[in-house]
Amino acid sequence: MIMKNIISKTILGIGALLVLYSCTTDFEEINTNPNAADRLDNPGLLLPGIIRTTANRSWDNSFDRFAVVADQVANQFASTYGNWTRADADRFFWSNFDQIKELDKLITAAEADGLDNYKGIALVLRAWIFQGITDSFGPIPYTEAGKAQDAVNFPKYDTQETVYAGILEELKMANELLSSSKETVIGDILYNGDVTGWKKFANGLRLRILMRQSGRKDPSAEMQSILGNVTTYPLFTSNKDQAALQYLTDLGNEHPAFRGNISDWVSSSRISNTMATVLKDMNDPRLPVFAMPTPASANTGSPEYGGVPNGINDVEQWNGGSQNHSAIGLLWAPRQFAPDLASENAAQSILMSYSELQFILAEAREKGFITTGNAETYYLNGIRNQFTYYSSRIPDSFTLPTAAQVIPPSTYYTQEGVAYTGSQEEKLRKIYIQKWLALFLNGGEAWSHWRRTGVPTITPAPNSVGYIPVRYIYPADEQRLNEENYSSAIGLLGGPDELTTKLWWDVD
Repeated sequence: MIMKNIISKTILGIGALLVLYSCTTDFEEINTNPNAADRLDNPGLLLPGIIRTTANRSWDNSFDRFAVVADQVANQFASTYGNWTRADADRFFWSNFDQIKELDKLITAAEADGLDNYKGIALVLRAWIFQGITDSFGPIPYTEAGKAQDAVNFPKYDTQETVYAGILEELKMANELLSSSKETVIGDILYNGDVTGWKKFANGLRLRILMRQSGRKDPSAEMQSILGNVTTYPLFTSNKDQAALQYLTDLGNEHPAFRGNISDWVSSSRISNTMATVLKDMNDPRLPVFAMPTPASANTGSPEYGGVPNGINDVEQWNGGSQNHSAIGLLWAPRQFAPDLASENAAQSILMSYSELQFILAEAREKGFITTGNAETYYLNGIRNQFTYYSSRIPDSFTLPTAAQVIPPSTYYTQEGVAYTGSQEEKLRKIYIQKWLALFLNGGEAWSHWRRTGVPTITPAPNSVGYIPVRYIYPADEQRLNEENYSSAIGLLGGPDELTTKLWWDVD
């Protein structure tokens, strides 16, 4: 009897253990959280760091390099463009491949857990980064990029045409994957989990890329397919939709400019003479946003603004010296420069703006690439939303400019340099000028815009080597460590690895 009870209890105990094990296994399967903090490949933990690094580098690259060659900002140290070295190429641009590795890690984790929204977001960011890299160098590793885990340590280079085709497909895939009916996205510091915002960003990037390669490939069919079905392919409809990172006031999450070096403001960088002249000629109220009054006029009650040509070795040689030159606007001032007024988060890092999209559509409609909408309407939308955007970013503490001062009078739109009148060539030039202004301190896009259109007219620096760079040279490590593929890249480039060799889409 005792033995029978022991056996019965043993059987019951084993059964209980089996049930407990089964329940525990089921519990783990059912309750596996793809966003759990103990997962090294947690998409929700990977995403904010990738977005922050991408946006911060966009700002740093724009201010330090791209805005100079786009002639938005003047830098006296660009006198020979010798700053555009192979070391700089690695530091500023080629290093973005590390973000591709992080994004591929995120995509792998998302695919394993069936997280379509995370994968879609990663594809959008991946396309944005690859576009920036190829627009800086030309042929780059794309199909074999970031595959060291697969023992691809020396990736081959792909033509820019191949890269563009690939990222266009990635953006289409992203649009298909992203859906508000799927998993909730956490860690999204760009759109706060709004997947429709990411879809709009993806389709805007498609239009940007299609326009950029339009000198090589007719974009009409694909552009019109997007414009003709905005339910499937939504687009930005206001400034609220644009891809702009909103910074915070807490330490480490401020706009990079707030933590910037004061010497960048007071020693090396000024508003460019080209930018100042264009804004003055149109009585454009963005001038006091983009530039600060000259020191000589700051306290006179009659502010004046003076630009500087790019590349002069000694700024004191220009227009009476630095007292007559304007620094970059207070919106981007570092704390050291203006401790009482500098803002941690008034400025944003913009990956793509609503105004940029409107100018793309204005050009597309004017050239007949699309049949939807009206070119003048797109054009005016682009301008007006630029003013309302900057007006919304001006802190209450600013006295010059105030938010109200950024909104122009109605006569701004009827003046000869702005009114949508004239020949097609004249209308396109007006679109190009306004787009260049709208890309202020989004320098990589401004530089690409200038390379494609030739607008505005930029004169090489007086002490320079006589040209404006149209690409970056490859990093020294590529030449040294990936020699065979580097040599093939030069063949794909169609010219020497120099600053003057044009990219595939740069046909004018």
